[in-house]
Order: sequence, then C-alpha cells, then structure tokens
Amino acid sequence: MEKMIGISIGQLQQKYGDARALEIAREIGADAVDFGLDQPANDYRREDSLYAKGDEAVTAYYRELGARARALGLIVSQTHGKLSGFKSVAEENDALVENSRLDILATAALGAPVCVIHTATTGGNGSDATSAQMHRLNYEQFTRILPYAAEHGVKIATETFGDSPRHGCCDFFGNADEFIKGYQAVKASEWGQYFTTCIDTGHSNKAMRFGNPTPADVIRRVGSDIAVLHLNDNDTLTDQHKPPLSGTIDWEDVLTALDEVGYGGVYNMELNLRCFGKELMIDTAAFSVKVMRNLLRTHERV
Repeated sequence: MEKMIGISIGQLQQKYGDARALEIAREIGADAVDFGLDQPANDYRREDSLYAKGDEAVTAYYRELGARARALGLIVSQTHGKLSGFKSVAEENDALVENSRLDILATAALGAPVCVIHTATTGGNGSDATSAQMHRLNYEQFTRILPYAAEHGVKIATETFGDSPRHGCCDFFGNADEFIKGYQAVKASEWGQYFTTCIDTGHSNKAMRFGNPTPADVIRRVGSDIAVLHLNDNDTLTDQHKPPLSGTIDWEDVLTALDEVGYGGVYNMELNLRCFGKELMIDTAAFSVKVMRNLLRTHERV
C-alpha cells in the first residue's frame, strides 16, 4: 500500500485563505494536510479574531472546513498549534493555555487526531535558564493543556527542536537527551495517553552542530512514540525548511529509521514554500509532493 504524503498548508492559508489552501493541496496531489492554527489572528485576546467569538463559532467554522477537506478527498492528519512555549510570565502562559484550548477545539472540529504544540524554548527563556526551570515549564505547559485534549479526544504532540539562533547555542530541548527526558516526564503523568511526539527533521539536523544525533538516529531514539512528522531539509546552519534532497539530510537513512520504528502515519512535509520565491509557492509545494512520492517509491525498491 502506497504511503500517504502530506503538506503543511499554513503559508497557503495566509495567502489564499483556508478553503482555497485545502483545494490547492488536493490539486498538487497531497493526500493529507497539516492545518495551520498558528496564525497571528488566532488569539482570543484580539477582538477581530475568530477565537474571540467563542467555542460555538470556532467549532462551526472548523467543522465546515473539515467537511470540505473530506469532500475533496483530503485527510487533515494533524494541526499546528501555538509556537511560543511557556515562559516565566504567568499572564502569557495563561493566554497560551487558553489559545491552545481553542486550538484543540478547532483540531477536533476539523477531524484531526493530533495537534502539534511547541514546548518551552531557550529563545523564549534565555540561555541562562536552568535545566530544572526548563523541565518545570515543559511539564507545567503540557499538563495544563492535556486535559483539554482528553476532553476532545485529541492528542498533543511535542516537537523536536534544534538550535537557538538568538543565543548561538543548542536549544535546551534541541538536546535529544533533554527532549526525551521532558517527554517521558509528561508521558508519565495522568494525561500521558494523550501525549505524543512530532519529529522535525530540519530541527534535528541543526542540533547536530552541537553533538546531537542525526535526524534518523533521533527517530530511532524516540521510536514508536512518533505520531506525526515535519519533514524538511536544511544546510545545518539555518532553519530553511527546504524540500527533501535540497539540503544535507540523509533521506534514505531517515526513511529506513521510520520503517525500523514501525511508523505508519502520513509523511508530512513542513516547508517554507517561499524558499524559491513567493510567486512559486504552489509550484514548490507541487514539486515537493512529487519529490517525496518518488523518494518513498525508490526507498521501497531498495
């Protein structure tokens, strides 16, 4: 059975709107989408935001989009929630929890099983944040959000990280050991059955500069806890989010590692669709789907 290929459509949503972005994804041959909820307008504190209109409005809007995706023959395999993780600022953390609750509500309405939410980062907390502080923030963030996931039957995926460009160091959770330790702590909580992981190959590729494993070996270490993917490539130096085979990642090893851990989900790409120019966003997405499909077919023959 041919593996399903997905693409993150956040940039297409920003340019063309949510409904048209779904249509484009189908037109370029994607089987599934990672639906972007991390839009600037999705903040309940903004009067012009859908999130400020209440739960019924959020549910109705995304339920209609989910039905539209299914009518097109698309699977909404995952969503991407908020990017800013917990900091030592109570008001910001409270806002993140409420916006994440609404992301989960939207995810359930779309019919997606997983919402990816970033953890606390060095970029948000500074390179002098202690290990204890970072793990506490990570644990508090997810254990405050996960009850909403349980309520709506959705899983939350924490995402592998890379470097912290602002500080010129590895992000705290870009360290594979710390990432796994933080994941396991939350997994051991009462909400653990609703917690899973998203592998971002580009992030792991950047973390290699600081002595971390290759993206393929991160996959092997996380193992069967991988639920969703953000496949993308780079030069190890910047978070380029380029199509596979346009950077330095060993893609045959990545695909082999996913086989080894028994991954059976969507091969979703999270790309900077403007990397070859904003006029070529759709072309870049279409070509990337072809590249990934050919990669998978070639890998099957090896």
